[in-house]
Amino acid sequence: MPQKQKGFTAIVNKLHIHAMRRTATSDVHVPKSEAQFFHVYRREQSRDLTLVKGNLSFDSAADFCLAHGTLH
Repeated sequence: MPQKQKGFTAIVNKLHIHAMRRTATSDVHVPKSEAQFFHVYRREQSRDLTLVKGNLSFDSAADFCLAHGTLH
């Protein structure tokens, strides 16, 4: 799960797209303008986020979320 930081999140078809940047120790949630890539997460009933797809461009992440048959 990403660190608790302010950053860009888009919700598409109940999936969350997070703007991410790689640091020396981990991937961190950042503003969209600072993103190197985007991760797609699913919010579980427990409110936790589960990584579904990672290291995508924003367009690829949005397409994944919009794709017919994507499990939510």
